[in-house]
Amino acid sequence: MSKESSCTHSNFNELVKVRIPSLGKRAAENNKAILEKIALEGPLLKYDVSKSLNRSLSDYGTISRRIDALIKAEYLEEAGKRATRRGKQTKQSLYGLTWRGFIASLTIKEVRENILQVLKRNPLLAFPEKEIILLVLEELVTQQELETIARTVLEAFLRTIPNLELVENEPMSIIAWMSSIKEIKLPDGFKLSRITQDAGELLKLLDKPAILQAVKEKLVPLIKQKTMETKAMYQMFLVLNEVGEFISNLEVEDQPSKKIREYYENELKPKLERFSEED
Repeated sequence: MSKESSCTHSNFNELVKVRIPSLGKRAAENNKAILEKIALEGPLLKYDVSKSLNRSLSDYGTISRRIDALIKAEYLEEAGKRATRRGKQTKQSLYGLTWRGFIASLTIKEVRENILQVLKRNPLLAFPEKEIILLVLEELVTQQELETIARTVLEAFLRTIPNLELVENEPMSIIAWMSSIKEIKLPDGFKLSRITQDAGELLKLLDKPAILQAVKEKLVPLIKQKTMETKAMYQMFLVLNEVGEFISNLEVEDQPSKKIREYYENELKPKLERFSEED
């Protein structure tokens, strides 16, 4: 990255320590290792995390306390349960990344390099049409390009926020803070290699079986649903406009209450019943 567009490695680490409290304390190494493990593998038991980390971090009590602290600070949250024994089938909690945990995990290069995998494997990181968006991104953007974008946006985000733990733990709040970033400067000469202005080339994405299937199962039904909702709303406004016109033409001597009852029974009610049947 150019000097103008990026922190140096040391400056970036200092920024992380200041803006992300759980990565700036004595326990930062353990916290970072836990976030990385869960980011890359998805929700895990405390035991799984402890077992999979290297020996210097593998003390179960330490890892358990660190996970509890990350849950309290809302970097992690319960994401289901899993049976751990035969017979009694004791169930223990699986812990996955929250949006706060996701942002914190992006400070780790391996996580940034596998950002789509992280989004797929952590179910708490939900957003509308997630499946199809991730499929398209896989086709349009390379792993290295995603890493570069993630690092650049993360740096700008961390410069903007006062403290990650003061940002509400939901995607809309994250987006609101992102919108306050006036300028994100990518490295000089950076260009998405697979993005094209040619609509025909973009349509070739539908030649990919997984994308075509996702469009059929997710996007087409959504469009149909929104179309029906819009149509119903439009028809309702037409009816309301008609009712308004009818009332506007009434005079006191017309006995408005009687006229409106007649209008409702003879004209309005049948229309509303037809709308109901169409729905």
